[in-house]
Amino acid sequence: RVLEELKYEPLLTLVRYYMLEKRVALKRLTLEVILETMVLKPDPACSIYLSSQLPIQLATDLQATKVLTLLGRQCEVFTAILVYPNTMLRNHHDLLDEQFIEFLLAGMERNEPWDPEGTIPHLLLTVLLALNLHYDSSAGNKVCARLRSRGSATTFSENLLVAFNRGVDPAAQPYTGYGAENSVKKLTRDMFSDRVTADIFYTNDVKVLIGVLHRNVIDRDPGDKDRAYYLEVLSLIVRNTDYSDHRHYQSEVEELANQVGNEETEDVASIDAARSLLEALQHEQ
Repeated sequence: RVLEELKYEPLLTLVRYYMLEKRVALKRLTLEVILETMVLKPDPACSIYLSSQLPIQLATDLQATKVLTLLGRQCEVFTAILVYPNTMLRNHHDLLDEQFIEFLLAGMERNEPWDPEGTIPHLLLTVLLALNLHYDSSAGNKVCARLRSRGSATTFSENLLVAFNRGVDPAAQPYTGYGAENSVKKLTRDMFSDRVTADIFYTNDVKVLIGVLHRNVIDRDPGDKDRAYYLEVLSLIVRNTDYSDHRHYQSEVEELANQVGNEETEDVASIDAARSLLEALQHEQ
């Protein structure tokens, strides 16, 4: 209530204080307070922070920080700001460019002496996942564009599929009930929507993913929106990878596509996705 009476000006004061403070301990403490305000009052706290200079400051700081505890808080706050379903300022879009995305991807591949437990790849992955939520399609997606230019990103691709296979979203926040999309599912679909980015994944990893997708479809009832999603990703894998070279799980996937495609239910999304999958399988024969 106090924040409302003050028109949330203290939130911007926190941002200014963080940007000016040089002492690591106090910067980390300020970030903890900022994070707590987003948990307590995600609307409008997340919108205010997203529209402030904080995202750009955090992007700059991530590239300079060599203290793991501070880096962890910076990634945590940055992710929380980006995940909330708000539109990012055009200026922020321009500054959080492919060069910054390359820093995130390259950082996942490095072994830093000040990170003995190897936590940095997971921290940077959450930021990348959250940033990708701000792109509607793979066509104008800077994350996919950078991956397309790179051609490989071993640690990133492995960690992404581990999260997918486990059914976890590292970027998820306490306020996900406000409509935030699952960041792991979105980036996975975005990457398999394009043959070049789909080729970043190793064949054996794709085979494991096919089995996971097949099981996830079977485990869900008609009407479950995730069922249509899993069928869609299966279809993208068949179309945009070298699936015809190994045809892993082909008979099981084809049987599943036929079964769902011939259902007499109101789950139109799943039925359409299953028929698209069947068409893709037949095209590869």
